[in-house]
Amino acid sequence: MYRRLSWIFLIAIIVTGFSLNAFAAWPEKPIKIIVPFKPGGTTDQTVRMFQKAIADHKLLPHKLTVINIGGHYSVGCRKALEAKPDGYTFLVIHKALMGAQATGLIDFKYTDFEPVAETSKFNLISVVREDSKWKTLDDLLKDAKAHPDSIIFGCNLGALNHMAGVTLLNTEPGASFRFVQIGGGTANFTALVGKQTQTTVLSAAEFINFRVKGLRGLAYMAKERHPMISDVPTTIEMGRNAIFGVGSWWFAPKGTPREAVEGLANALEKAMKTDYVKEQLEKKAFAPSFLKGEAFEKELDEEWERTRPVALQTKKK
Repeated sequence: MYRRLSWIFLIAIIVTGFSLNAFAAWPEKPIKIIVPFKPGGTTDQTVRMFQKAIADHKLLPHKLTVINIGGHYSVGCRKALEAKPDGYTFLVIHKALMGAQATGLIDFKYTDFEPVAETSKFNLISVVREDSKWKTLDDLLKDAKAHPDSIIFGCNLGALNHMAGVTLLNTEPGASFRFVQIGGGTANFTALVGKQTQTTVLSAAEFINFRVKGLRGLAYMAKERHPMISDVPTTIEMGRNAIFGVGSWWFAPKGTPREAVEGLANALEKAMKTDYVKEQLEKKAFAPSFLKGEAFEKELDEEWERTRPVALQTKKK
């Protein structure tokens, strides 16, 4: 009996040890972060910021590898959705995911992923080319009302820039743009300066990055001006209640082990506290928001309630 108990005790120790070692081992190899946009856009810049901070401060024993997937963002999102939930594939997206869900552009939901963390927020800017005839947002929207569906607005249909465009139109009853599928920030900048489109919206980070190449900012969709683009008025200043803020969301495939979800969330939280990330967030006009666990899940549910009505309007405009 004593010998049997000894063996049972020894086996229990071994099993427990294996469990603890498995938990402690994550990650055992590089982690793939899917960015469902081409390189250079706001989401890509955000991920690479955290990639550098985590590597420089050795917050994880293996590096983050960024995988950019161009085209419509739903392609990259689906790739993450269908990835093996082994703790080595993650997705970074924003409320465009909810826009596509609300309008039926995708057949999956934000709740089909494991929420990891929100690492920042940013606001968008209404932009045109520097040589455009529209000098102010009022000029643009009044023309969109006088000549409905004639002004070409580049966007990702059903995504952030499309929803932001609808938000602007809601401040000028009767106005409408001709929304065309272009893509994310980098693609829209290229289409705009190439005269394939006439207007779009970019994040503050994208605008700051591309401004020297011939852009004019008409209005910053926030309550206060950003110090690095202080000459661009806010929509509130122009008497238009068109605020559009966006959180950067990190997700994992459903069923990803908790140690991987929590491990990445904790590494991101530590990265948020580094001087490098703090400086970059300020430079790019990002609010230093961080949420994980139940707080992040609650924010997602509340954002769905805010986003769904606006997203549904994109089906009509």
